[in-house]
Amino acid sequence: MKTIALLLLCPLLAAATEVKLERVPEGGVQPQVAVAADGAVHLVYLTGKPDGADIRYSFRKAGDTAWSAPVTVNSEAQCAVAIGTIRGAQLAVGKAGSVHVVWNGKAQNGQHATAPLCYARLEAGKFAAQRTLNTGTIHLDGGASVAADDKGGVWVVWHAAPPEGKSEADRRIYVSRSRDDGATFTNAAPAEGAPAGVCACCSLKAFFSPAGELLTFYRNASDKTQRDMTLLTAQEGTAFSSKVLYPWSIAACPMSSATLLASGKATRAAWETEGTVWTALVGETPVPVALSKGKARHPALAVNGRGETLVSWSLGTGWQRGGELGWVVLDANGQPAATRGTAKEVPVWSHTAAFANAAGDFIILH
Repeated sequence: MKTIALLLLCPLLAAATEVKLERVPEGGVQPQVAVAADGAVHLVYLTGKPDGADIRYSFRKAGDTAWSAPVTVNSEAQCAVAIGTIRGAQLAVGKAGSVHVVWNGKAQNGQHATAPLCYARLEAGKFAAQRTLNTGTIHLDGGASVAADDKGGVWVVWHAAPPEGKSEADRRIYVSRSRDDGATFTNAAPAEGAPAGVCACCSLKAFFSPAGELLTFYRNASDKTQRDMTLLTAQEGTAFSSKVLYPWSIAACPMSSATLLASGKATRAAWETEGTVWTALVGETPVPVALSKGKARHPALAVNGRGETLVSWSLGTGWQRGGELGWVVLDANGQPAATRGTAKEVPVWSHTAAFANAAGDFIILH
């Protein structure tokens, strides 16, 4: 593990906050983490071939420095997709620490229109057989996401086209819901209230806010020249409301990703636009944070017990091309401190993930 000590410019802190760089176990790619209420960190990542990968899961308890022995998530071997960087696994921790994982499955016989959206949950130390949830939709693309609450609710969210869909403007946000901690799910259905049009090759993020709202953060494509970062919000039993958080006029798909994370009683968002990573608490003015040279992509967030936030990102990565990583620490007021840096390396088809340990230091997985 590589450690970089960073002195925070704050007289109230007696010790420095450290940013520690750590390779993903097994040389894996596309790490995703979720921190449970007890401080345990849950991790998924991909191993194997880019067009036929396996998903591995590990965890470490609060205060530990080593990961548990990894277990395989997918019951069908080499069925995950690493190509494109944004189609890998996402996870959520729900009721009593239950673990839920979703991923884009490998298309059979090259028929991309029928690629499966796969789900599996952890049961007694191993993952149950994977299930397909996107029946009735076609052209799965971008990365799907999952959100879980402490009452047994699990939402799987993705974007796809209806059987008659012919363009990005026809794509919709779809949801499948479980009320019994992932034992059963409803049939796929369009997210009520969400506008049509989704940027096909961009991933999305589903998340339960501290207020209990289901949020979905994604790149809208209602017009072929517009790619706006859009937030859907739904209360229990209500339709989604939609709000553009950051517009972008571009007639291309940037193959981007975005993220959401609780920050006290608020929710912090991070996304990329025009090669820059932006972040903001939902409802506040966005701040650009990736000021390093090179195209910044695929942001990750972590918050420590002191209210500081780490934002990390990939630098210079692209199609079949790895790169570097960058990061910045925001103070408790959300302002970038003099604590930033870059480092090697981000592998091909990968990005960073981040979390805070019990001491309040940040760890970036790459």
